[in-house]
Amino acid sequence: MTGKRIWEALRPWPVYLLAASVPISLAAINVSKLLILLVAAGVLIGGLLGGRRQPLLAQSRSVRMVLVMLAALAFSLVYTTAPWHEALGDVAKYGKLLLIPAVLLLIRSPREARMALGLYLGVQAFVVLTSCLLYLHVPVFWVPSTPRNSIATVYSSYLDQTIMTAAFAAVCWHLRASFPGRQGRWLALGLAAISAVNILFMMPGRSGQMALLGVISLALLWAVPRRWLAAAFLAPVLLVGLTMAVSPQFKVRLTEVVSEVNAYQSQQDIATSSGMRLNFWRRSLEAIAQRPFTGFGVGSWNQQYLRLEGPNPIPGTAKVRNPHQEFLLWGVHLGLGGILLLLAFFAAAVRDSQRFAPTAQHAMQSVLAVMAIACLFNSAVFDALIGEFFCVLTGLLLAYGQQTLTASDPVPRTAGSAEPVPA
Repeated sequence: MTGKRIWEALRPWPVYLLAASVPISLAAINVSKLLILLVAAGVLIGGLLGGRRQPLLAQSRSVRMVLVMLAALAFSLVYTTAPWHEALGDVAKYGKLLLIPAVLLLIRSPREARMALGLYLGVQAFVVLTSCLLYLHVPVFWVPSTPRNSIATVYSSYLDQTIMTAAFAAVCWHLRASFPGRQGRWLALGLAAISAVNILFMMPGRSGQMALLGVISLALLWAVPRRWLAAAFLAPVLLVGLTMAVSPQFKVRLTEVVSEVNAYQSQQDIATSSGMRLNFWRRSLEAIAQRPFTGFGVGSWNQQYLRLEGPNPIPGTAKVRNPHQEFLLWGVHLGLGGILLLLAFFAAAVRDSQRFAPTAQHAMQSVLAVMAIACLFNSAVFDALIGEFFCVLTGLLLAYGQQTLTASDPVPRTAGSAEPVPA
């Protein structure tokens, strides 16, 4: 085998490693992330020197928005009010956005796209099934005995796990016709159903529960005939009511939010999870109002929070680096333009997905919906693990959608003739 053939055989493997790592291990993610960025840089430089174009990168609006976002953060280093080590640290954290173009650069065929996505689906299914076993008190030797923040948490926190599981359920549902084998469709439906049960009945993560209801609402919206479209917009309200009726845990968690918000409004109670978030958001809005056009520069949120909070911040929050809300974090860093940049990224990704086959388009847009909902209640791009997860899955679905456009039959097929995605 020639050196070129060896290289072509090895080229997609950093993506495979990253896809298999993202549901289970932050340490493995960091190693594979470094590897994929190095290999992608080598491929890009080699292509530029050899005069080879990268059409998938050139036509992707998402990639262009990633570069614009990172350039804006880098430019804000000129005027940031944060210490340099914190500002550079935040720029490095947002460097994970480069995983999106890196995946597109290294995945060059429909087979490679299916393999990478299939590895992710397989490992994520393993995590969901393990979570169910833990909830049922079945001993599993592959989960560390270290303390976990809920009985069904596997390798991360229940917050991260429920959000990732909601995205996984959406991908299984929309790509069900592409799972391999005669029973592949039923396998996908089963995994989606188990994931929904896991989120609503076994895990306490409210963000993941709301994300799941969001993707179910979208699925209903896409499924109903046009004449019922207006009624379909009532689906979120009906789903919340139905879920409260069948899931005591969801009802308790939602009731807690209502009472905590009321306590914050009436008594300025900031000792609760919701009260603390609301206080973070209030300080963020105050900072944005003071510098609406430029923000205070990358890495500045903690400094501005402490300045506005005064000498006695909420106990335990003096070192918090983000407001648990991604849009407001970008607003403090870059002003209103930063919020618009983040919204523009979502819009660009939706535009990219509109060229895909409907199944891939709906899977991509559902994951973007999960990401947007997570960003409303958490700094879902800034945070470790969940941020890498969204960048990796976005890259995988973009690669899958774009590469299947080059296949001989890019239109959706029936379950019996579907192009297989390894599960």
